[in-house]
Amino acid sequence: MRDALKARRLAAPALGLTIVVSSSAALAQAPSTAPAPAPAPAQAPATMDMATTTRATSLAEAISIALRQSPDVLTQEAAVSAAESQRAQVSGQFGPKLHLDANAQQWNSPFDLSFNLGIPLPAGASVPALRVRDAFTWMVSPEIIQPITPLFAIYDQYKMQDYGVDVATIKREVARREVAFQVVQGYYRLLEAERLSEVAEASVTQLQAQQKEAQSLFDNGVIGKNDLLRAQLALASARQRAIQMRGQVVLVRSALDTTMGLPPDSPLEPVPFTGEPPGFFGEETIQSAESRAVVQRPEVREVDKTIAQASSAVALAKEKFLPQISAIGNYTHQVGQQFLQEDAAYVGLFASWDVWDWGTTVNGVHEAHAKLDEARIARKKLEDEVRLEARQAFVNAQTARDALDVARTAVAQAEENYRIVTKKFEANAATAFDVVDAEALLTEARGQVQTALYNLLIARAALQRATGERLDGE
Repeated sequence: MRDALKARRLAAPALGLTIVVSSSAALAQAPSTAPAPAPAPAQAPATMDMATTTRATSLAEAISIALRQSPDVLTQEAAVSAAESQRAQVSGQFGPKLHLDANAQQWNSPFDLSFNLGIPLPAGASVPALRVRDAFTWMVSPEIIQPITPLFAIYDQYKMQDYGVDVATIKREVARREVAFQVVQGYYRLLEAERLSEVAEASVTQLQAQQKEAQSLFDNGVIGKNDLLRAQLALASARQRAIQMRGQVVLVRSALDTTMGLPPDSPLEPVPFTGEPPGFFGEETIQSAESRAVVQRPEVREVDKTIAQASSAVALAKEKFLPQISAIGNYTHQVGQQFLQEDAAYVGLFASWDVWDWGTTVNGVHEAHAKLDEARIARKKLEDEVRLEARQAFVNAQTARDALDVARTAVAQAEENYRIVTKKFEANAATAFDVVDAEALLTEARGQVQTALYNLLIARAALQRATGERLDGE
């Protein structure tokens, strides 16, 4: 029975540090009524190949940097510019086009036409040859073409491209919001890793003190060799976890740097979170969160613009039934051609009409209608997905809030337990391993409350993202 009790006592420190290796946990400072563990010596960043100087960066600054430098945002900026250029190309088709034809030829010889009248001519008289073409000829012919009936199709094409600009702009907004959320998430995960690393180092310091106490007890013959080895193993395990957490800090910081579009070794240091997490529920319900998401999410607006674009495509397909009529004005200047008018001009109309094309135009209309129906169905599907995402984010935020309350209660209980065990130890009513056990439980509880806090902050950002609200710091 005594060995089992000792095994439980010495296994507890390892259990208390399991929170340290969790990659999804987060930490912040929790109130404490029990003696706080002694701070561990600061680790030298050089051991992890980190930059020797760091720069404190707030969450708002981190988001601002990411929105300026993230490749995802820059890609969408380029897509907006491309869509605007495509719209400008179509707008240029409304006005008349100036077309110019010109040519110049150098012939091997001029072309003359000789005449034989068939009657005798006076001595020395001859019929002169008629010059038909000079050895060098040239021509220039400017032409103005103004579409008339094609203006209907051009207008619908312009509307399609205009909606395309709207879609590209909304996609840019979606990309910016996604990058901002990733920065918020990575920022809090970095704070989490740093706090967990501090907890790990503090645990090492406390277990070092307990190991020294165990060594003293062993030297005085109070405990056996087995008890001392267990204390040493608990300390070694804590040191291993501290090393792992230092490495985790480096990796999480590099991931955040990459998300922000910075080199992975940028000297960025997040500003620790202080105070209470802001409230965000109020009188809101799941239904109201879903409704706000449908109204405010940019993805829904993007699909609405796609539907409008598809509707213009239907009109464009129908306009192919119309004849293509354009007004033309032409001026031609000829040089070197005697049988052609040197200066000529005309105005007129040009018409072209595919009277029968074996159903090509009709099937084009059917295709446009099918794509419009497809866009409308996609809108209904997206609305359901947005509602579900808002519901999940709302429930997750509520769960995170409840988890924080439970974790804070557990911290108070662990602190009281630590206080009682410490008093017993001072009165020789408890062993050093009882103190180690109590310290491990307190460390675990503090880690859990910090984890719950940062999970709540991330859940809040996820709810804002899901409902289309502006993110904190954005």
